[in-house]
Amino acid sequence: MKLKDLKIGDKLKCNKQINNLFGWELFEKDKVYEILNIDENYIVLDHNLYANEYAEQPFDFVNKNFTKII
Repeated sequence: MKLKDLKIGDKLKCNKQINNLFGWELFEKDKVYEILNIDENYIVLDHNLYANEYAEQPFDFVNKNFTKII
């Protein structure tokens, strides 16, 4: 997957469970998430919210842990 091929609204499937700093699940394995924003080399995905924590994820993190749904 290449950053230039992604756009807001694209759907990405999570390849493994990813937790936040407190160990709480942010991204569930095999669940599909939508790209909310792309800013340079960072992507914001919808995910399980525990607070106001929509955070940018580096493209390398997204590329490693998600697969684009076509």
